[in-house]
Amino acid sequence: YLVNTGWSGGAYGVGKRMDIVATRQIVASILDGSIKEAEFSKPDTHFQLSFPTTLKGVAPEVLDPSRAWGDKGKFEETCAKLSSMFAANFRKHERSQP
Repeated sequence: YLVNTGWSGGAYGVGKRMDIVATRQIVASILDGSIKEAEFSKPDTHFQLSFPTTLKGVAPEVLDPSRAWGDKGKFEETCAKLSSMFAANFRKHERSQP
């Protein structure tokens, strides 16, 4: 599982740090296995990641990054930029492998 422990709701200066109580609840759901019973979203268009749509004790806005951002256009722009940066980095390392 991938758990966001960084920023949510916007880039640095706009968003805020992930809530530690929510983060602990997400990790607890992973460790106790209850996350396996959750419904998951369809994979997102940029990273092909799915996320639980509900977890006990965690607000849906925390689980769905797009809901946490007030500016949906900026969210999509940031995802596209980050996705292209990841792709470029992967291509760089693919060439360097024997």
